[in-house]
Amino acid sequence: MKTSKQTIIVFGIALLTFAFISWDRNKQSGKTSDPAFSRIFSTNNTALPWVDDNDYAAYLADDNYGFDGTTDRNPPAEDVLVQKIPGDNYHLLLMAVYSFENYSGTSITVDNNGEQLVLRDDGQGFDKVAGDGIFTTKIFADVNEFRKTAMSLYSEAKKNGPQVQFYNRAIANPQDCNRGTFDPQSFDKVQAVSISDLIGGGNELIDSVRRNCIFITDLAVVEDPTRTWNPCTQTGNIDGPWTFKTIMKNLAKSSADVDPTDAELSDFVMKFLHNWQVQREINGDTVPPRPLITDKVITPWLEKSEAAGAPPGQLDMRFAPYKLTAIVNRFDIRERAAGIPAGEGRYTFCLIDSTCTAPLQATMVVEYGITSKNNCDSLQSWARRWYDLKDLVLGSPEYNAALEDITNRYTLWGSAPGRDSKIALDAIRTNELEFAPEDGSIKRYEFREFNLMIDPERKLFQKTVGQIPRDLYNAQVDNPDVRAMVNWINNNKRPIINDAYVIPDSINGQPFLGGHAQILGEPVGQPTGIYHWDGIQTKNNPARIKNTTARHVFSRNTCTGCHAGELQTFFTHVDPVFFGTEATLSGFLSGTAGRGGAIDFDNNPDNDSMMVRDAAGRGGKLNSLRMFNDILRRARDLKDFVLTPPCATTTTTSAANVFALRSKLMFKPLNSVH
Repeated sequence: MKTSKQTIIVFGIALLTFAFISWDRNKQSGKTSDPAFSRIFSTNNTALPWVDDNDYAAYLADDNYGFDGTTDRNPPAEDVLVQKIPGDNYHLLLMAVYSFENYSGTSITVDNNGEQLVLRDDGQGFDKVAGDGIFTTKIFADVNEFRKTAMSLYSEAKKNGPQVQFYNRAIANPQDCNRGTFDPQSFDKVQAVSISDLIGGGNELIDSVRRNCIFITDLAVVEDPTRTWNPCTQTGNIDGPWTFKTIMKNLAKSSADVDPTDAELSDFVMKFLHNWQVQREINGDTVPPRPLITDKVITPWLEKSEAAGAPPGQLDMRFAPYKLTAIVNRFDIRERAAGIPAGEGRYTFCLIDSTCTAPLQATMVVEYGITSKNNCDSLQSWARRWYDLKDLVLGSPEYNAALEDITNRYTLWGSAPGRDSKIALDAIRTNELEFAPEDGSIKRYEFREFNLMIDPERKLFQKTVGQIPRDLYNAQVDNPDVRAMVNWINNNKRPIINDAYVIPDSINGQPFLGGHAQILGEPVGQPTGIYHWDGIQTKNNPARIKNTTARHVFSRNTCTGCHAGELQTFFTHVDPVFFGTEATLSGFLSGTAGRGGAIDFDNNPDNDSMMVRDAAGRGGKLNSLRMFNDILRRARDLKDFVLTPPCATTTTTSAANVFALRSKLMFKPLNSVH
């Protein structure tokens, strides 16, 4: 893996010292704990007017998709330390470090093989100083065994060089890196030492994981003729597991043994497409029709179907104008919500024009929640399935068969036996420019979101878009709507910075979440002139977001900020392409600037990081820059989980148990839908 000189400097500075261990939070007088953090998901879901035509009531009768409202979790530790106990070769002191602003309680509880282990910061027991941010407990560990394991990992880390660390999805800056490094001499001298960086696997391993296990766009996979279908050449396998037809068939079917008829499947898909033909009111947000879907998709599809022998008005799935562009592993969003402890698996499709000559600027992402058991062994087994793909040749028959085995576990009917729908769909998200009305107004990219309901009929219905307020809240002028949004952000600064929040459906009695979302400006270019979410820039004004990081995270977690100025993304993270061309990716995902004039502000396309300047022009010369490579971050997460899992069992060595506790204490669920 290539590493920039800047990145090496960043981590060299960050890892030189660990002086903050002696920091005393009692000096932070006047600060109180943030009650919002005790509830990682804090929403107000008492009344959700998501959809019209009584769809929402029927939706409630089925399943709980997505976020579940509130979930109590420990905040993630910023570092984990161990220390020898003089004269005791079978125990260690384990310490979790928190800054005051992230956590100010007096204890942390973590599961340890079914037992509740309490770490204290009250000056009692093994804790040395009350309120210093270092939470301590004594654990069983064979000290000699632990040292041997730690030294092996330490030697491997020295050989491989510093590994990139991430903070808030960005490659970490020095001020964000509050972790120490393992020091064998200090450990032997009975001093507290960090074990945060003791994780196996070097750069070569990371490269194979991110190539084969995370974001798969290789044509030998996404155009595999035994598993996909080409509607332009009418070749491939129309009933392959990764085709639009098979995906829709599994969503439409109501029992394991009976597939929908051609007419029933056509009706299911037609009702889905009909959402763009009509106006809807969703959470008080008027969603106008996008009429060009009729001319660009529905009419030519029907004409081709009838010419091939289908009854008038019936869609033949052989002419579905959808091309698979990516298969995506989102193990990194595990534990984001109840019901999907192991994250998601996704397909990305783009639309093809009716003449079969070019892609349309329209994409569809189908997202499935992984409904494995919510225990460490099950998570480890699922992660290992993806991780083992690294050992196979990408696109080979063996690789594609193994990948199909993985995708079948969440895409087939019956993959979610606990849901009334019996299928693990979390959402379908769409992003398109093609269907905008040609009425002289500026054409806008638009985002929509859909879920599956089963009563009174099984269909895909349009709902609010996740984590995005209505467009009117982003006027970037001083008005009551902007003030309301800014006030909510300012009052929830800490959970937003920690990516531990959910946008409520309403604030101050007014609908907040949008029924759709549009990019209302240029997506890429110089800061302040590109589309992002913000209040106004006048200081000490009620319409100003006070904290720069909170503004950035809030904007980045919206589809319209993420797909535009906040990350220098030209509308799509996976670009629409025609058959025979591998999809290119955004700089946020790949570390290399994407299309449309996206700016990599370090002007170095070969350093494996996309540098983005703050879209609102805030943060000063240093703090305004953020570096991204999210596929690398996801690969690191998967690799670290497999090699040092947070799983402690009766057969686990005591040394492994120490690292399992480290992983549990430092795990931070990712709340973003992107």
